[in-house]
Amino acid sequence: MNQPVEYQALTPEATLALPLQGIKLIEASAGTGKTYTIGNLYLRYILEGRRVSELLVVTFTNAATEELRGRIRARLYGAMQQFMRGCSGDDPFLNLLLEDSGDEDKRQASINRLRLAVRCMDEASIYTIHGFCQRALTDHAFNSNQPFDIQLTSDDSDLWEAALKDWWRRSAYTLPDHDVVLFSQSLGSVDDFMQLQQPLRYSHGDILIPEVNAGSKELFNRWHALRTDLKELARDWGLRSSELGAILQHAKALGRGQKSSYYKNRIADKINVLNQWFSSDELLRVPEEFNILCTAELEKHSKPSLRGKDPQLKDRFFSACQRVLDSMQALQQDFRVAALREATAWCRQRVEQAKHENRSMAFHDQLTRLHAALQDPQRQQALADALRNRFPVAMIDEFQDTDAIQYGIFRALYHDHPETTLVMIGDPKQAIYSFRGGDIFTYMRARKDAGNCRYTLDVNWRSVPPLVGAINTIFGSRQDAFVYGDAIDYLPVRTASEEQRGKPHTLLLESSEAVPPLTLWRIPLNDKGKPPGKTAVTADLASSSAAEIARLIRGGADGSIRLGDKALKPGDIAVLVRTGFEGADVRKALQTHGIQAITVGRECVYESEEASGLLSLLHAIIRCNDREPARAALASSLLETDYAEIVGILTDEHRWLEWVDRLRELNRLWLKKGFMTMFQTMLNQLDIGQRMASRELAERRLTNLLHLAELLQQASRAHPGTDALLGWYRQQLHETKNEEAELRLESDDELVKIVTIHASKGLEYPVVFVPFLWGCRAPKHGKTLLAFHDAGHKPWLDAAATADSPHLKLAEKERLAEDVRLAYVALTRARAKIYLAWGKVTARNACDSGTTALAWLLHPVQTPADLAVSLPNSFRHQVDIDADLADLAQRSDHCIEIQPLPATTAGMTEAPNSPATAELTPAVFSGRIATDWRITSFSGLTRDIHQTAHGGSPRSGKDPVLDFPAGSHVGLFLHLLLEQLDFQGDIERQSSELTNELAARFNLDADQVRDTVVQWVRNMVDTPMNPQGLCLHGLSGEQRLNELEFDLSVHSVDIDALNQVLDSAAGQSLENIAVEQFRGMVNGIIDLVFEYQGKFYIADYKSNFLGGSLDDYLPDRLRQAVFDRRYDLQYLLYTLAVHRYLRQRLDNYRYSEHFGGVYYLFLRGMRPEHGPACGVFHDRPGEQLIEQLDSELFGTEGLEASA
Repeated sequence: MNQPVEYQALTPEATLALPLQGIKLIEASAGTGKTYTIGNLYLRYILEGRRVSELLVVTFTNAATEELRGRIRARLYGAMQQFMRGCSGDDPFLNLLLEDSGDEDKRQASINRLRLAVRCMDEASIYTIHGFCQRALTDHAFNSNQPFDIQLTSDDSDLWEAALKDWWRRSAYTLPDHDVVLFSQSLGSVDDFMQLQQPLRYSHGDILIPEVNAGSKELFNRWHALRTDLKELARDWGLRSSELGAILQHAKALGRGQKSSYYKNRIADKINVLNQWFSSDELLRVPEEFNILCTAELEKHSKPSLRGKDPQLKDRFFSACQRVLDSMQALQQDFRVAALREATAWCRQRVEQAKHENRSMAFHDQLTRLHAALQDPQRQQALADALRNRFPVAMIDEFQDTDAIQYGIFRALYHDHPETTLVMIGDPKQAIYSFRGGDIFTYMRARKDAGNCRYTLDVNWRSVPPLVGAINTIFGSRQDAFVYGDAIDYLPVRTASEEQRGKPHTLLLESSEAVPPLTLWRIPLNDKGKPPGKTAVTADLASSSAAEIARLIRGGADGSIRLGDKALKPGDIAVLVRTGFEGADVRKALQTHGIQAITVGRECVYESEEASGLLSLLHAIIRCNDREPARAALASSLLETDYAEIVGILTDEHRWLEWVDRLRELNRLWLKKGFMTMFQTMLNQLDIGQRMASRELAERRLTNLLHLAELLQQASRAHPGTDALLGWYRQQLHETKNEEAELRLESDDELVKIVTIHASKGLEYPVVFVPFLWGCRAPKHGKTLLAFHDAGHKPWLDAAATADSPHLKLAEKERLAEDVRLAYVALTRARAKIYLAWGKVTARNACDSGTTALAWLLHPVQTPADLAVSLPNSFRHQVDIDADLADLAQRSDHCIEIQPLPATTAGMTEAPNSPATAELTPAVFSGRIATDWRITSFSGLTRDIHQTAHGGSPRSGKDPVLDFPAGSHVGLFLHLLLEQLDFQGDIERQSSELTNELAARFNLDADQVRDTVVQWVRNMVDTPMNPQGLCLHGLSGEQRLNELEFDLSVHSVDIDALNQVLDSAAGQSLENIAVEQFRGMVNGIIDLVFEYQGKFYIADYKSNFLGGSLDDYLPDRLRQAVFDRRYDLQYLLYTLAVHRYLRQRLDNYRYSEHFGGVYYLFLRGMRPEHGPACGVFHDRPGEQLIEQLDSELFGTEGLEASA
């Protein structure tokens, strides 16, 4: 028997006392301060001595990681400031921390830890789940058995589609005609089959049912055997067709209405089709009309009063037809399952092979590969230990959205390891992403792993107290509100007091009186006294919502409707919808009142109308001499050209030539001056801006177009050439979304928002309309695989579910549970006011309002146990809607008001100072354009330096390392190899494997160079770099920082002064740096920064060929090579960057104590037996020189380097 679960609320005192080891589950209801709690826990770990790099924080989007990083940084900084002040403030948790900080020495130690953490937040381990997996696979490539260098793609659907089409061709094209019938009837078209198979692509384990043990040969034999049964039926029909046809045409028990299969005006035609088929040689091509001969169809369309009473309809012929149809359908079902299994296995192998050959990996592969590596008996221990050592603490945000694979990764790392910490933070009531793999059943397992003690956040900081009371009433009406009572409990939340908030609650006021926080509109019956249909109710509620929004906006404009002490504005209102169709209805209804609205969500600019319109124009510009693209471009949405004008251009030779000349001129500009010049000219010459201004949402459309141009300009650097850029652009229009391409427009904040409920998660609005919660999606079975979980929470996909299948009932129970969670998300977005609608609504697809979440919540006549034997539908029982709603309002202490659906009258509404009416004037630019500001690098500074020839000995042909090919490609190859090499690992094995992987990319033959590279790398890592024996082989991964990128902010660089300082430092006259004085940024990448015995060093790998003898790599020759190539400036810039970097991140940093110098490793000359006397150049610039560079020559005027 399960022990009762203890709930402990995470008050500030409880958060401070929370044990910092073990598995923790924190359930945070909507608006209760989840991110604040994450920040507090992070703060505790820092004060306990953890480094930011040891604290793994995982969330689910890139935007969320950046927001979380900023919030945590601010939390750490706020704590540091309070500790430095040494007195209490407004934050109760920080006050408790300060009280607990101890004496002055301990408080100062805490300040130092916080300061270091704030400085190092750029290094904080805050990732998306995919980012964490990628980092784990990359950093531990050997332990995870992954390639070192791999291309990451958004998905692999194109590979799957190609493989499935190959399988289809292999399987179908060689079949005889009679077998093609079974193939096509079972699988449909290739597109149908690809859609059916899609859920299996990323499934784990054998989850497809029913089980089919027969192979394709046996299934085709069963198909051939059916021909015998069909021939027998054909013989009987030939003998009795008149008799049987008369029964079908005249039996009185059969209904003859238009919807009946035996409709009097069609039955004769159907019998004629059967006559032709039975007399043909194609009996296996069974026509649709065969159904009318089967007993199930005859019974279905019999009159209710005569059903089963007409002996003619029980004729043995009809029973035989039913048996054949049942056998045929069972065979098609088995064939479909067998084909799905075979195709999935075959295509998975092909897809993995293609990714291996392409050296690519999709996002989801990061999860599956890390999960597989953590289950591999040979590699699991080393990999898990390495990850636990690196991340002893993990906090998983939005944990309710994890799937089984994601949780499996963290469970393998932290379960049964009490010395580590796994904190899972989320709200199972907001688990609404099953379509993305989120799995409430995974949450159930995690909850069990966390034990019986759970932590909760039960204070709502978002909504006003009456609204919190209304929500508590709705979801507290039944103990099993969220269907799965063993996974989700609803604990009423309380509202933060005004004293806790430090400000008053913002109520919605009308004529200075607070309005009820939740209004529920009662959907009326139609004119016939029956429940209305879905289409009519959708239109009515869109209109009613728009009318009420118009009334609110008018009240805000005249000051009668306020949010606290501020007038209500259009931007304070949001309408939450399930689908884009509902959103379109609402937008259209708002337009009748003159109200503009904006759709909010993760919408991508590539999905906009402007994106496709721009594509056709760009295609025409590139193919300006091709008539078809030029014709198609005339219909671009950017040109707003109507049909008559297009016809006029196409039929008028002069106007057509004028159009083509414009395209040619734009083509010439693009080729000569680049994309952006062409784009700006296109806007002006084609009057695109003016054309857009005449349409609705002109600002949004123009912003989209300019956004697209910006993305194209950025991409033009990586995709030079018009065709390459157009190809990239086409790819973006078909690929998945990315955050850089999300729609943006600042003035959107001033408009009414239309938001899908899924996109609204994490957002909040003062006033929220949720007009369509009376609907839900129809149950799917037959054409798709039915997903469900069994009693043991194991997932399955059923390829043979029917309308009365028990699996459909389980799937519908899951659907209802998620709809309840979706309703919870919708109803917890508001701060002050919610509008709902409820009543009986019918739908043709069997998903009327009785099957919805609101029916389950407001009319608790079904139990979770009932859902195992019947589909959800509260209205199958006797329900008094009005009585239940009145009871709800009373129990809410009248925080919920029940109102009739308001009448709708269209009328123009103008919000004050709305974007539609505000007069815009251009700003006057009074600034100064800095022509001397630039971003440069060592290469840019030394671009005019004459590179002297090596002047060394010729190649001898005796030393394969010295004789190794030279060139930039060799340098890049060696740099990448050393970057990925574990200096303390098996050098021979790693070098060999890396050579196999990388050589071809750099035009090197792996078989020819492998042995040389292996020996060469051994030389590199084993050669002592100083007399004390320091060598690369002695450096662990924790001591290395590879490829450190830096940006040095410089106020003004005096080039003449710089040349003088460099000559003085070198003790000789050097070739001058010959660039103009500048200010801005100097950037670069340092090959290796490493720590050794408390000092930090720089290493730079040089593959230069200085000569064919080791004498060419002795110290004097290396010194001359450094000065000839002006590497002296390079390593001084590197030193300055590391100096600033360490100064930010080390307490009590001193150059003299912490910086050990620079090693320039001329790789060809490195030999262990010669040590630092050959191939190794070392210098430690004087502290005075570095300070002079820092404060004078590359001064920042208060700015710092970022590295």
